[in-house]
Amino acid sequence: MLISLALLLLCADDYALGPDHQEQAGVPKGQVEAFTWKDSKVYPGTERQCWIYLPANLDAAREYPVIVFQDGGGVVNAKGQFRGPIVLDNLIHKGEIPPMLGLFINPGNVAPATPGAKGRSTRSYEYDTPDGLYAKFLIDEMLPELAKHARISPKPEDRAVVGISSGGICAFSAAWFRPDAFRKVITGIGSFTNIRGGVWFPAAVRKTERKPLRVFLQEGEKDLDNVHGNWPLANHDLVAALAFAGYDHKAVFGTDGHGGKHLGAILPDALRWLWRKDEALPEPVAETKGDLALSGLLLPGRDWEMVVEDGKFVDAPCSDAEGNFYYSDLGAGTGLHKIAPDGTRSVFHAKAVGISGMKFGPDGRLYACHNREKRVIAIDAKGDVEVLLTDIGCNDLVVSRQGLVYVTETGKKQVVLIEKAGKSRVVDVGINAPNGLALSPDGGTLAVSDYAGAAAWAFRVEADGALGGRMPVFPYRDFGPTVEGRGDGMACDTTGRWYVSSQTGIQVFDPNGRPIGLVLAPGAAAVTSCALSGKDLGWLYALSQGRIWRRPVNARGFVAAK
Repeated sequence: MLISLALLLLCADDYALGPDHQEQAGVPKGQVEAFTWKDSKVYPGTERQCWIYLPANLDAAREYPVIVFQDGGGVVNAKGQFRGPIVLDNLIHKGEIPPMLGLFINPGNVAPATPGAKGRSTRSYEYDTPDGLYAKFLIDEMLPELAKHARISPKPEDRAVVGISSGGICAFSAAWFRPDAFRKVITGIGSFTNIRGGVWFPAAVRKTERKPLRVFLQEGEKDLDNVHGNWPLANHDLVAALAFAGYDHKAVFGTDGHGGKHLGAILPDALRWLWRKDEALPEPVAETKGDLALSGLLLPGRDWEMVVEDGKFVDAPCSDAEGNFYYSDLGAGTGLHKIAPDGTRSVFHAKAVGISGMKFGPDGRLYACHNREKRVIAIDAKGDVEVLLTDIGCNDLVVSRQGLVYVTETGKKQVVLIEKAGKSRVVDVGINAPNGLALSPDGGTLAVSDYAGAAAWAFRVEADGALGGRMPVFPYRDFGPTVEGRGDGMACDTTGRWYVSSQTGIQVFDPNGRPIGLVLAPGAAAVTSCALSGKDLGWLYALSQGRIWRRPVNARGFVAAK
């Protein structure tokens, strides 16, 4: 019995190619066509060899799923470790995967301009950089070439990206940054190390709202350990992050080193798993006491819903204590609008045009940055306006329980305190581009976002309204190899979580400024401002250009002046 078990383990480690890798009698063969691509605008000056796979019995009227292989020359080889076209032929014939189109793409090279000079491979730049550039290359340049031969399914869940080593992290990166285009991933011996910042991915997975991806991951325990990192540890870290965040994933760890032998042997199983019928997603790990996580904020199955789609440029969101949501349409010039908790929309003040920020004060009035007129005003229930301060390039504001008004003056890089009508003083200077503001539930901390910096700032509110304890405690999210700035409108909930609007969504921080994660933007455009309002003040609102979305969350807002 022990001898038999040893033999089985030995055979498993050989990673021999199975019947699905062999040409089978009676199985129709797909067509493989090679082409050279020299016209890249995404990677200018490069040239590369590519292959297109068209399944047998191609139907010109049918829309087909697509699978893209990086380092395609090795995968398309009929005598190699993968034998991609043969595997596709066999699995399609057996009905284990749907008929699909294939792209096999080699990395680019910049050919030398002079005789005797060496060319330059762009493989590492294309594959190892954790950003959306390679996905753009696929979407803008490669898929249109494929579309000349057959119709491509527009559904992102019908598109897979596959690669090994640097090609493995490339496959994951393409789907991660463009889940609107690719949602299936196979990554083998993926270089989730620090070649060009890819070590960032496990942390990003843990601190980002779950994306609709399906990931098959293979790794060998004898993989590389070098100056860039330890490949097995990096892949284990990513798998743990996928499990923590509740992703649909499967991980297979073998005993091989840095090569494609293992993934090549299990490629048919990986494809079958990737195209299996949908199953219920695993639950993300619940947050523990004192350790906040997005899983404690976001409600399963409750995504963004649009409540305003016909604005021009919406801004200045705020709520009253009853959950009525207010906003300004700066682009349309239609004044201030109100959305009741039941969704009923009305015009709150048609003549208050050009408002860029507003909050309710302790006296029940609506305090506003009348940016167009360069003044700060207060509007009472009758619609009467009192001018509090003039000649100020105001952006946003917040009002304390004591009726103190803090205003960001972005152009002058300063925060201004208005104590009463006509009386003001500068309380901070030097933030690159002070923008949104929010107060903590107890009113003791003021947070100010920086649209041109790397963090939002926290201040202690002194007894006389001055600001102390100045620190950039809310670091903006790393976004691949860069830091995502442009912190915009802010909010805070009763737990003390802070919300900062940004390019890719709403960045969330715990009461002490530790990044909890990113709530993904509801659309392609940046989220410019946010607020908690609606029923029980338990809905998170996101404003983006002319549209407003909302979603219920496990949080509750508050009116700082109450």
